[in-house]
Amino acid sequence: MAVTETPKKVSVSVRLNNGVDSSGNVQTVSVSLGSLSTTGYDNTKALAVAEALEDCLSLSVYSVEKTYVTTIEDE
Repeated sequence: MAVTETPKKVSVSVRLNNGVDSSGNVQTVSVSLGSLSTTGYDNTKALAVAEALEDCLSLSVYSVEKTYVTTIEDE
């Protein structure tokens, strides 16, 4: 059985450091870069945008997360 995979959506969120709680755990807030092109997406470019945004934001970047959604089905 052959299965095909079709890209549906790529989105990137920048997690910003929002301090720590009383237990010392890092708290974050998320800023979405939105849905991006599935054909033109590039990890290096997405990270460069996230890092460039850091200068415009009042919080520092804690992490950058990519969500990649695909559909799979039988051929």
